[in-house]
Amino acid sequence: MAHLEEDDEEGISLFPMFNILACTLGVMVFILATVATVNLGADKAVEVVEGVPTETLETEPVGTPDSIEGTAQEAVAALERERRRPLWLEWDGRRILRYPTLDSVVIEQDLRSIATWEETWAALSDALSGTRVGNAIAQAALDNESQYVILLTRPSGFDELPEVRTYLEYLGVDVGTEPIDQRWQRVRVDG
Repeated sequence: MAHLEEDDEEGISLFPMFNILACTLGVMVFILATVATVNLGADKAVEVVEGVPTETLETEPVGTPDSIEGTAQEAVAALERERRRPLWLEWDGRRILRYPTLDSVVIEQDLRSIATWEETWAALSDALSGTRVGNAIAQAALDNESQYVILLTRPSGFDELPEVRTYLEYLGVDVGTEPIDQRWQRVRVDG
């Protein structure tokens, strides 16, 4: 009678195949991460778009669908009249830039080195007076019921932000600040 050999032979091992598969998967993940990083890093930009009002419109369904539509249209028209418009400004520590016109004012003096608030006020007023940016801020101060300022602030301007914000608030302008990345090259504002 014939005997089969003992089971000391290992047979087929799949371990090298799993190694090749894991290495291939790792290389593919690396390539994907590199491509994504390059694509996200190229021409960094932010797009700020004025949003649609989120107020809900309550209408009572009375009569025909035409009357419901007319009521909603009137409510939307009323919201449009009551909505405040933003004045978009960017502060980077040395310059105030107005969007979307790209008018700018360079603040020559370091605001942190100024000792008193009166001197800070004078430095900002002197820099802004007679400029398009200064005129837009003055118009927002005069028309503060329908206009407010959104101050996009880069990290390089964080140290002087309290002075600039206090100046704008002292003029009577409602100010909201939004930090933006220092590396963004373009900011596009609609609205």
